[in-house]
Amino acid sequence: MDIYEYQNKRFFKEHNLPVLRGGIAYTPAEVERIIDQLPGNVWRLKVQIADDSREQGSFLNHPPEKKSGVQIAYSKEDAIQIAKEMFGNAFLTPTMRKEQIIQRVYIEEICAIQKKFGVSIRLDFAKHNFVLTVENNQILTEFDIPSQKPSLFFWYKVIRVFNVSGTEQAKLLFILKQMYQVFLEYHAVAVEFCTLVLTPDSKWVIEDGRIVFDNEAISRFPEIMALKEVTEGHEREALAEKYNFRYTPFDGNIACLVNGSGLGGATIELLESHKGRPACLLDVGTEPTGDSVVRALKLALSEPNVDGVFINIFGGLTRCDTIAQGLIDASREISTGIPMVVRMDGTNAIIGERLLFESRLPFVVIRQPEEAVISIIKLVEGII
Repeated sequence: MDIYEYQNKRFFKEHNLPVLRGGIAYTPAEVERIIDQLPGNVWRLKVQIADDSREQGSFLNHPPEKKSGVQIAYSKEDAIQIAKEMFGNAFLTPTMRKEQIIQRVYIEEICAIQKKFGVSIRLDFAKHNFVLTVENNQILTEFDIPSQKPSLFFWYKVIRVFNVSGTEQAKLLFILKQMYQVFLEYHAVAVEFCTLVLTPDSKWVIEDGRIVFDNEAISRFPEIMALKEVTEGHEREALAEKYNFRYTPFDGNIACLVNGSGLGGATIELLESHKGRPACLLDVGTEPTGDSVVRALKLALSEPNVDGVFINIFGGLTRCDTIAQGLIDASREISTGIPMVVRMDGTNAIIGERLLFESRLPFVVIRQPEEAVISIIKLVEGII
């Protein structure tokens, strides 16, 4: 199973492997917010598809000079314009059987490069062993990994191929050993650092990389299964059922997240009474966890026409602070830039509201349900 680049980068970071700073955008508006959080004044924008030949791909409706799936922006305005041209456009690479509509763009800082290498650890099906390959100046050197716990002598034999200084070798040793640990721990088919960069200030950074999971092994790792994103409507319904919440699609532009079927019906009715148009209803049930809220918000934002999200929570068995923390975690993870209005009442509502305020994320928190509904409709329409 392949996952998207931004998920690979997040996965590497969680395992103490050095990656460039970046963020995933689902709309052009999110691009601006992400850039405000990144250093420098030049950034790389990359379409997110499960295919590693993006740079050879083509946007079917773009002029030739803007067809690549990886483009450089030299200003915030340039980045936003590039993103607008990417989102919603059909994209095709030489290895894809059919074009894909771009729904995600990854924005990343750019680092200075002193040297760059390619490194991979893979399962060699012919030899029935693990192989480590290093590419340096287009020269490939291959090493059979002798055991699950290679000696220090083996690692320094690999490191000599890089031809770097002693200080840089020590840092590289940690990265290679950690890379191998990830490969073993997740029973991967391959872990690849397509571009491992040494910067002028002697830092190592994974500029481009991926992990390929074995389809037969991933069922043992729920955290990997959760990375499989959803793009089709029927898949959304199946995923909602898997995580024990209900998903109902509509044809509007405001996603609604609630806890309980009765509250869901009342929320749709209230929204429509003020001429709001629901895009979908996600009912996370009466005892949701923070993880289920993260998944529900991701699912809502995977709807192609969502312009805003209304979260309506009544705390009974549900604790409003649990919902709030889930919203904060999800918002940081996907960096959403569309309006989100939250209405909470009941168990720990005051604590939940305080968490949202203190997060400094762009939630609009309103206690009265009718006022909250009017607010999300106006925000979506650009009135306030």
